[in-house]
Amino acid sequence: MTLPPKPQGTGRRVVVALAALAATGLTVWLGCWQLGRAETKAALANQVAHQASLPTWTAADWPCDAQATSTLPLQRPVRLRGQWLHERTVLLDNRSMDGRSGLIVVTPLRLDERAACPGAIVLVQRGWLPRDPAAPRDAAYLPAVPRPPGLVEVQGRLVAEPSRVYSIAQEPQPKGAAPVLRQNVDPAFWAAWLGQSPLAGTVLQLQAGAELARADATAPEAPAGDGLWRRWPAVDHGQGKHLGYAVQWFALAALITGLYVWHQLIRPRRAADRTLAHVDP
Repeated sequence: MTLPPKPQGTGRRVVVALAALAATGLTVWLGCWQLGRAETKAALANQVAHQASLPTWTAADWPCDAQATSTLPLQRPVRLRGQWLHERTVLLDNRSMDGRSGLIVVTPLRLDERAACPGAIVLVQRGWLPRDPAAPRDAAYLPAVPRPPGLVEVQGRLVAEPSRVYSIAQEPQPKGAAPVLRQNVDPAFWAAWLGQSPLAGTVLQLQAGAELARADATAPEAPAGDGLWRRWPAVDHGQGKHLGYAVQWFALAALITGLYVWHQLIRPRRAADRTLAHVDP
């Protein structure tokens, strides 16, 4: 004859109940916290979308004394006129686009005399170039960078800084002629490389409307008119990730509750009912 399970003592049942309540409360709180984070990221995405819908920012709007990107309308459309400083072009290494390895071209733009800050320099992330995987990773084998002369007009959107990747070692200041190859660039580098500090912020250059109209929709790799790719990834603030985390925490809370109800309430009651059935004549 199989003996019924020994009933738990009152003290143990209280401990199990409190532990289940604490675990459920914690996971529910974490789920709600992730929902709050998702709402914050959604509000940020709405703010970015609003900035993108504002009128185009020009050199006349740029504050000459801006030293922090917090004062700038990030993600706002930008249209600038000036001359490229090709002799100060920087190539950012280990950047990918559409799954291929390559380089990002960053060229300073000296604003024309009609700007609010005549002679000032703005950094422009111009585009991306593929790198020959068979070529040695050496500056002598860098791809040719387009060098349009004269006065140019640049369309794009305002971002905080050029593309950055994780880097361990401190890079030395460059020596020699442009373009130079770097992992990352910072304000100290630009002050030394240009002989002056550029204005705060960076222009992420976009394809002009005419170039987009000419592009073949079936050829996503078609470069812009100057040979540079500008298929920049869309800004993702991560609200979907936080929603996914919230679902996981709520599911864990439901699992803890279900296990407690089954093992502490339903299963002991069924065992007790079976015991009474065997005892009754």
